[in-house]
Amino acid sequence: MKRSTMFVLLTGLLGLFLTGCATHSLMRGSVVMKESDTSAHVCLGQNEVKVGDRLQLYKNVCTGRIGGKLDNRICKRVDGGFGEVTKILNEHYSVVSFPAGTSFGEGDTLEKSTR
Repeated sequence: MKRSTMFVLLTGLLGLFLTGCATHSLMRGSVVMKESDTSAHVCLGQNEVKVGDRLQLYKNVCTGRIGGKLDNRICKRVDGGFGEVTKILNEHYSVVSFPAGTSFGEGDTLEKSTR
């Protein structure tokens, strides 16, 4: 393999690694995949939570107009209930279970509960 080809491949792999790490810090606490009506994969890993941890769910509610020269949207975080870590998947993800009837979806966020 030519040196230039090897350099491009190694540079690309390094970029993917660095992007993955940066993405985790930006997505931290996000619901990334809804498994069922009571379970989701969340971007909180083995060094951030443990099985049994109680997490506060927040929904992002935005109102207002989009478009024009000014964006008049106003967003706020609204309490959405609680979930519990039921499984650690790896350094980036865990599974959280919610009580039946809790409304949650991809893009909602979770934080360790102090209550």
